[in-house]
Amino acid sequence: MNPLNSFAQLSRSAIFALGRELAAWKPSPERAVFGAEAVLSVVLSVALAHMLHLTNTWWAAISGFAVMQTSFHGSLERATYRVLGTLLGALVGVVVGPLIGDRPWLFIPMLGVIGGACVYCGNGAVASYAWVLGGITSMLVTYEAHILVSMEKTASFAALRVAEVLVGVLSCVVVAGLFHVVIEWRRRSHPDGTALPQAPATPTPPLRPLHAARMLLGLQTGLSIAIIAALTYTLNLPGFAQALVTTIAVMVLPAASLTSRDQRPVVQKMVQRVTGCLIAGALGIALLPLMNGKEIPCLIALSCGVWIGCHVQSGSQGASYVGRQFTIAFIMVFVQDHHWSADPLPALMRLEGILIGIATLAAMMFATSNLPFLPSPDEASP
Repeated sequence: MNPLNSFAQLSRSAIFALGRELAAWKPSPERAVFGAEAVLSVVLSVALAHMLHLTNTWWAAISGFAVMQTSFHGSLERATYRVLGTLLGALVGVVVGPLIGDRPWLFIPMLGVIGGACVYCGNGAVASYAWVLGGITSMLVTYEAHILVSMEKTASFAALRVAEVLVGVLSCVVVAGLFHVVIEWRRRSHPDGTALPQAPATPTPPLRPLHAARMLLGLQTGLSIAIIAALTYTLNLPGFAQALVTTIAVMVLPAASLTSRDQRPVVQKMVQRVTGCLIAGALGIALLPLMNGKEIPCLIALSCGVWIGCHVQSGSQGASYVGRQFTIAFIMVFVQDHHWSADPLPALMRLEGILIGIATLAAMMFATSNLPFLPSPDEASP
């Protein structure tokens, strides 16, 4: 399938799914609790980041949201993977970055190799989330090394990056742990004889088509990241971090989606990411002047945006990923570097990075859509 052919259809589907979710607005205790946990985690992350004078408060806030799951054990597992991946990725970036940062002929393809390997391992491997965060962190630190041109400064940047993730992860674990204790106490005090529904087991895909699909996704990601890195290196394009994260995020898929020649799942994630980000960006930038950089109004608006996004994410109308991307983009708009501000420029630059990542990836998928890496439909069938 040509990835561009279904773009309009998937865009309409994303909008209709979001409309259905909003029309069927039915808060339940489970969805309300998940939204409240995410809001408190984000707010606590921001408060701690401000207290510690961290540079990129928004990354701490995103970490506080990204690791939050509907169960405490799920949140704890995801938090562990995020911390491990970030630590290992930062270490790789500190070692490799200063060695190749002033050699673009080596630096640019190396970023592509790291990104491709990150997506290959992130699709279907154990500890997928750790691989993804490790790859992203190592590339961000490696890229920063070519600007800092010093191992000491690169190490300081990496340490700040780790600290921001730790603040967000700690906030999430504390909030999720407190809710877990309270919920377990209530269940034991007021047993109702019901149990939470269990998710159906994901079937294991055939190994050969799984490997082929992972190879193609890794190749497309690596080439896209190399192009983005080259453009940023030469033209100083803004939003490199968000372009990088976007390229990787949309290429990591559930195992069940890795057995078909059809790359529709990737295109669907691209469309839903753009949809959520554009809606959040437009809404957030419209609200920024009204908040006027004041802490309490900004916190209230941020909390409302996160709760709404979580409500959509936990829905069943097909707009879950739109809701997640809306929440992340809304955080990026309102939580700026290390202070509250009504300036929309940082948010616009981050959103621009997301669009650059999507556009580059779409072009690369179009150019490589006929490569013989993907399995045939017969091979894809179990």
